[in-house]
Amino acid sequence: MKGRVEQLDGLRGIFSVLVVAHHHNAFRDSIFYNNFFVINSDLFVDFFFVLSGFVIALNYSNRIHTGEDFFQFLKKRFLRLYPLLFYTEILFLIFNVVGDYSSYKNAGNLGWSYYLSTVTDTLTFMGSTPVFGSWIGLNYPAWSISAEMISYIVFGLVLWFLPNLKTVAFMVITALCGAFIISQGEYLLAYDYGFIRGIFCFCLGIFTNQILSKRTFFLSSLEIPFLLILILGMYGVHHYDLNLWKLIFPFYFSVGIIIFCSSKGIVTQLLLTKPFQYLGKISYSIYLNHAIVLILLNVILFRVIKLPQTEPMIGISLFISIVFTIIYSHFTYEWIETRFSKYLKSKL
Repeated sequence: MKGRVEQLDGLRGIFSVLVVAHHHNAFRDSIFYNNFFVINSDLFVDFFFVLSGFVIALNYSNRIHTGEDFFQFLKKRFLRLYPLLFYTEILFLIFNVVGDYSSYKNAGNLGWSYYLSTVTDTLTFMGSTPVFGSWIGLNYPAWSISAEMISYIVFGLVLWFLPNLKTVAFMVITALCGAFIISQGEYLLAYDYGFIRGIFCFCLGIFTNQILSKRTFFLSSLEIPFLLILILGMYGVHHYDLNLWKLIFPFYFSVGIIIFCSSKGIVTQLLLTKPFQYLGKISYSIYLNHAIVLILLNVILFRVIKLPQTEPMIGISLFISIVFTIIYSHFTYEWIETRFSKYLKSKL
């Protein structure tokens, strides 16, 4: 299998947009948020973790043997993640400080102590751990980038120190993470122990790669059933308030990766079209940019212009937010993710 599976990029692009809809939650009573699908679209963050484990294992399982290999791997991953993470966090900090002196601020002055703590938490990749406290970061989706980086470290260390026992090691790590989540009685860990959730999903992605590296499947007929069962599952955990049952979804996303890697069906062909491929390409920017776009647009539309908070206007707000996030992400992808990352690589 080649190092990149394009249809999975398209799926990641769609799911990144659905996460935008999930965080358009300032209007919790609106039908555009208060429905089982959007409320539970934060589960697609777990798809990102599983997909990341799959892609990293696909590309690096046989490339980390020494300390130098390990640090080169981390360097590449750092240069991939950090420029946009740093840019979005500093931008959030600037807007929060300016907002403290604005009549449109959402809370009292949070103060520099709070800002220093949350920014340090995020920029040291500790935002999914309790190391510096369980802060809700300024750019609140950024906790998952911490979990992502920690997963890379765990992956690299296992391959470096336990190359002959890596499968057993990843199985033990997965079991321990699952047991910890169950012991907490809460699946959607984020700012406190979100790295446990991230590692759990990441390891499932590693096992998914192992399965696909050993067997070839032809599963085109399972594309649409997979999506229908996914939606039914989201309805079930929401309707019956089955929080810990959400632990099933990473396994199901793993199955989905196997299906779409082994399919040439109509959904796969749609995911391979240019619009969805482009969404996949800029999905990291969409993910880290969308919170500030949502906040600014809602302030402008409903607090500055004072539009009525009717269902049609909330729907329009969501549509505009998604469009603006995609447009803005085009530029951050080109200038921050691509050009600035290349600049840093040339210097480092």
